[in-house]
Amino acid sequence: MDSRESRVESIVDDLRTVYASVHRQNVPAWLQLDLTMAQFKALVAVERSSGVAVCELGRKLGIGESAASLLVDQLVRRGYVGRKTDRADRRRVHLAPTSRGTKLLGELRQGRRQSLKEWLADVDDDDLDGLARGLGALTRVVSAGKPPAAGDTTTEVPKT
Repeated sequence: MDSRESRVESIVDDLRTVYASVHRQNVPAWLQLDLTMAQFKALVAVERSSGVAVCELGRKLGIGESAASLLVDQLVRRGYVGRKTDRADRRRVHLAPTSRGTKLLGELRQGRRQSLKEWLADVDDDDLDGLARGLGALTRVVSAGKPPAAGDTTTEVPKT
């Protein structure tokens, strides 16, 4: 393995370690959620596509419209999602997270953010500068929208 490949493998391993550590730090908050995994996925999908219709939500989640409708009903009853009737087509309902749903997702994200901030506070200035440059470069590649090579389509779950 050449030097570049070796460095890339090392970075991937280090990122996996960081992801797993962030995940472990936030497990207690996730375990206290009063949502099933399906409900949580639906809430995230609604937040990312505010104004989405139930049938569209079902497609995003890979489930039927009736299953999506049931999830939405549960999220509405729990106060995480709200419905709004389309003015142009009263049969169509748009979904959006409520302030409670937005707050919950924000708190979960904030926990990850806080963990990273605390760890970065312990990194010396030179390493922090290097990390900032490297992550900036990676962000530019990711932001360019180029998908990974065809052979890199698997998604790995961080080892915990």
